[in-house]
Amino acid sequence: MAHSHNMNPTIILTGGLGLLGSATAQYLSKHGLHVLVIDIAAECGFESENISYIQFDLTQIEKYDSLVNSVRGKTKNLKGIINNAAFNPKVEDNSISVGKFEDLILSDWRKEVNLNLTAPIFLIQSLLPIFNTSDGENCKIVNVISTYGLVPPNQDVYKGLAEIQGQEIYKPISYPVTKAGLAMATKYLAVYLGERGFNVNGIAPGGIENNQPQVFIDAYAALTPMKRMAKVEEMMETFYLLCTKGSNYINGQIIAVDGGWTSW
Repeated sequence: MAHSHNMNPTIILTGGLGLLGSATAQYLSKHGLHVLVIDIAAECGFESENISYIQFDLTQIEKYDSLVNSVRGKTKNLKGIINNAAFNPKVEDNSISVGKFEDLILSDWRKEVNLNLTAPIFLIQSLLPIFNTSDGENCKIVNVISTYGLVPPNQDVYKGLAEIQGQEIYKPISYPVTKAGLAMATKYLAVYLGERGFNVNGIAPGGIENNQPQVFIDAYAALTPMKRMAKVEEMMETFYLLCTKGSNYINGQIIAVDGGWTSW
């Protein structure tokens, strides 16, 4: 069975071990795709013959040649890539760096720009030559944006958390700015690669419920037309659509799956 994926289309998924990444890997692998996860951890932890794993630090952009060689060893039928890896300061883990613009540190900024924006662009560039463009089926590039790549964070969402933690909390500027840059890279590459049979699109998830403090969940829900946060499984069919032939004439779009957050 080890060679079965050579027949199934392979979708590379970066950052495949987080909440959204792992759910996506499992969903796509159950729906006829071979998912090649790239993440920084030593162990993958997935139990599926349709999921392969490469350990790699995506911030090591000058080493992408060796990553491409690893990918070649795992698939002969690369049909898609989902750029999901990103630094995103999490509300859940109390390590959010308070985030005030006045306190922005250049080294943190560079780290986030490198992983969130530079890495996906150069990863696409590095992998373009090994996509299977000869089978008559479109190739797919999917960039994970965020509602915060479309509209700036509403900092009021964090006020209740700040009271609990006894310090001001802001969503820092680097995350939305890098995601907005990735949204424009998506549109640029949709135009550049469209005539070659590539569909290049983005998905912009709203906030996904993941054991955040209730005060945050309530504040987020209040600002969403559907009055709740997302469930991770509500992202899955959009990922599947953007990776398969149903999206063959969707190009250059950022689809917000956000309960209407960006509508008002």
